[in-house]
Amino acid sequence: MSASDEKNVSDDTQLASHFFGELLDSVIMDVASECHRIARLGLDRNLDDEEEELRLSAEARARVADPSNSEANSKYVVDIFGQTHPAVAAEIFDCMNCGRSIVAGRFAPHLEKCMGKGRKARVKSTRSSTAAAAQNR
Repeated sequence: MSASDEKNVSDDTQLASHFFGELLDSVIMDVASECHRIARLGLDRNLDDEEEELRLSAEARARVADPSNSEANSKYVVDIFGQTHPAVAAEIFDCMNCGRSIVAGRFAPHLEKCMGKGRKARVKSTRSSTAAAAQNR
């Protein structure tokens, strides 16, 4: 490569480096001025929400870590958002297979056994299978 080619490459590198530096400075100044404007005018309401969420999260962690406040002693559990929920789902549903009333917290295990699917299934004649067998006779 000749000396003039090396000078052109060097000039191009310097020009690209200068252009990149100016572009980076411009982006940094835009972001900084926008953040300053938002903070100065008090436009960022999300800061209050984030602080409240962090406070609620810290309270929930403190409740979980406190041995005197166990789930067995309390009727409701407080999640990280500060909402209370019953420790066990107490809603009652009717099984679509056998018609029995089942508490929501036990509904999935009941269906697993009742419908004969899954590893804990038991062989059991249900109303629908008994009725079908009676019609076939």
